[in-house]
Amino acid sequence: MIQKSLPSWAIQYLKYIQVPVQEPSYDYLKMICTAHLNRIPFENVSTLINFKAYHKQKRLKQDEQKFVEHLFQHHTGGTCYVINSSLNKLLNSLGFHSRYALLGGGHVALLVLLPDEQEELYVDCGNGSPFFEPVRLETDPNQVSRFGGIEIRLRPGDEPGIYTYNREVDGKLITEMNWTFDTRKTYRFEDFQKPIENYYQPNGTFTSFLRCQIWKLDRQQSLSLVNNVLSIRNNFGQVEKRTLANRNEVREVIDREFNLPRLPVEKAIDVLEELGVNLFQNHS
Repeated sequence: MIQKSLPSWAIQYLKYIQVPVQEPSYDYLKMICTAHLNRIPFENVSTLINFKAYHKQKRLKQDEQKFVEHLFQHHTGGTCYVINSSLNKLLNSLGFHSRYALLGGGHVALLVLLPDEQEELYVDCGNGSPFFEPVRLETDPNQVSRFGGIEIRLRPGDEPGIYTYNREVDGKLITEMNWTFDTRKTYRFEDFQKPIENYYQPNGTFTSFLRCQIWKLDRQQSLSLVNNVLSIRNNFGQVEKRTLANRNEVREVIDREFNLPRLPVEKAIDVLEELGVNLFQNHS
């Protein structure tokens, strides 16, 4: 019934994450979240490649069709603005009621309402965190999204609608990801242009290093590449780290470990070098 009314980009999107069309439900939303995190990387390769174009246009356009085209052509994903805004469009086209949440003034996630339910669910496929299932903010306030030593808690604040996002890695609180958000506020994508502008500044959080992260639940692994260091974390919290000496080793890891052979990582390294960042400066 839904499939007839789905736009072609949405059909292709579901094909890419290998999820069938179903009626909206909690289990279906969970299926989408898990598949999304397993198939689409959280990465800034696409951000770096778009760096010059962004500074000419001075704004980022929400474009779910382009996002899906790039999944197939380049194996890209993106960061929160691109990933979660495209997922927002997909969920709404499937009959969910999805809207934006803004965490800490800079991170975009989603609040999703199921048909015939009153409680919104927190959904986030755009920050390299193990949100394999939606979070019931109101009725399950003690829920923890976890994988191998990574734990994220969404805790109610002092007044209704206010929540705090806390991330711990191996028992250590990551203070720069201690975000507050207000579910009573409503946002459009245009409301994020100022945070996006900050995000695209030279020497910014995602313009001063290389980042690619994906989950491989069939292997019970989280793969994370930061600059030239590959970290492979298993579900027991054991982490294997490998330092990559050159572009060829980065390419090989992206191809073999991440299984993203079309990801244009060399172009991203070129942009970083133009911005004065040398990934391999510790190597002779």
